[in-house]
Amino acid sequence: MKFSRTVSALLAASMLAASLSGCYFLPQEEELLEAPVVKENEVSYTTTEATLRDIAYQVLTPGNIASGTEYDAKFIGTGGNILGVYVSAGESVEQGQLLAEFDTYELDQQIAIKEMEVRREQLEYDIAVEEHRSENVKQKELLDVQLMQNELDKLYEEKESAKLYSGVTGTVSYVMTCSPGDWVNPGETVVTVIDVTDLYIKINPDKEVGEFLIGRPIQIRYNGEYYDGTIVRNHSGRQWDEAAQGVLTDANGEEVLAEESEDIVVKFNDIIPESSAVGNIADTILVLDSRENVIVISANLVKKVDGIPCVYVFKDNERVKVDVTLGLQSGSLVEITSGLEPGDQVIIR
Repeated sequence: MKFSRTVSALLAASMLAASLSGCYFLPQEEELLEAPVVKENEVSYTTTEATLRDIAYQVLTPGNIASGTEYDAKFIGTGGNILGVYVSAGESVEQGQLLAEFDTYELDQQIAIKEMEVRREQLEYDIAVEEHRSENVKQKELLDVQLMQNELDKLYEEKESAKLYSGVTGTVSYVMTCSPGDWVNPGETVVTVIDVTDLYIKINPDKEVGEFLIGRPIQIRYNGEYYDGTIVRNHSGRQWDEAAQGVLTDANGEEVLAEESEDIVVKFNDIIPESSAVGNIADTILVLDSRENVIVISANLVKKVDGIPCVYVFKDNERVKVDVTLGLQSGSLVEITSGLEPGDQVIIR
């Protein structure tokens, strides 16, 4: 027991001595690291190249194609049972061509009987002449012939009214759906014939209405094809002077006015679309100004800094602001008259 106490005392004395001497049992000091190096990320841009192209300020207005010459064939007076319709849509017809007719079987029987009656009265008159009968008898027989002939002529007219003929040379655009024996009312259109060489478009532009001058050239776009047209009617009667490229005026500078119209009408010139175009929608394109071979970019690439229009270009691996001057603008495109050169890389984003 004494030995244990002695050992404990010695250990306690040793620890006290160590603490007084300044020696500590601490972990080894860590090595200091250098500050981290932050590298700047390279910024990538999407660009578009400034190129030369054409630009035009134009007014696009839709309208329906119609024919200036349109003939509706219909029975007048009385209706009847249709015997036949002899044309179909899209077919070309000549003026005076038979289009359709009623069934006139009973009328044909009446005509046949009346023709015989006329022939009989004519024979009686001839006999009176050959036998040298009195003038009164011959006059009576002659009057009978004339009366019968008048009745026959009326039957002929009635039969003729049961036929429909084309009033114009053109193309069939509509045919009533009917079968032999079907009843057709008077005044119903059975066949419509249009003159496809006389096509026009009525339009109602929502801007630059004053620029639609009579006689001014205009383009027509239909089914992906382009046609030349001319404005032939407008609201004001103001006319186009091709030489002056403006409003037509007289020697005193007064505007020369044509007849006014409720509609703005555009006619096709020499080349026209197929007849099936009638009734379909086409676009008219009135070019008011144009530039050729100029720098054109998307208008949304133009910004304003302190009220000055500018674009950003990628040059020498940097984003550079370039002030620009704007020219003709058409829809989403704009002409750049200064500030850009062909080949410049304009930053989109």
